[in-house]
Amino acid sequence: MDINMVGICKSFGTNKVLGGVNLHIRPGEVHALMGENGAGKSTLMNILTGIHKADAGTILVDGKEVTFQNNKDAEEHGIAFIHQELNIWPNLSVLENLFPTNQPRTRLGLIDFKEMRRRAEAKCKEIGIELPLDAIAGECSVGQQQMTEITRNLMLDAKTVIMDEPTAALTERETNSLFAVMKTLKNNGVSVIYISHRMEEVFNNCDTI
Repeated sequence: MDINMVGICKSFGTNKVLGGVNLHIRPGEVHALMGENGAGKSTLMNILTGIHKADAGTILVDGKEVTFQNNKDAEEHGIAFIHQELNIWPNLSVLENLFPTNQPRTRLGLIDFKEMRRRAEAKCKEIGIELPLDAIAGECSVGQQQMTEITRNLMLDAKTVIMDEPTAALTERETNSLFAVMKTLKNNGVSVIYISHRMEEVFNNCDTI
């Protein structure tokens, strides 16, 4: 997926947050989006995913101008935004979190948990991670919850994944696992927009700043 944001402007009242911003994300690229607090990084991504509307500018996806109505619309077009506050259903299992609305059904119309597990295990194997599928999501570590959300979006065929300060609450081991997954996504042609203040992480894992 090739994403080109051109001349994006956004103000909140008299506060001008973005003034003519250009951003080009290429297929299979890990692109670092950097700037001090309040620079407008999250606002730019919120505009890309339909959470906010730009005052001016255009968004092109694979050469075609688009305007997403909301984040669900963006997800359906293959763009997933994983926020710092993770979107996890804490009382459900990890497996159930992977299928919030698109559960496979048996011929009798019942939820097909066996097929859910088969698909989940196949996707985890594809991206090289292990998830405790039977564990209650709210009892899992932040890293496991984050991987659950990434996996859920990839199962919806996300082509671009936005990660906002993803390592802020991770252990060193979880951070290394995340970077390994990012490398796999890149090799599979999935783009990653990586919002971070951590210079070492950016220089070691990103292609473009």
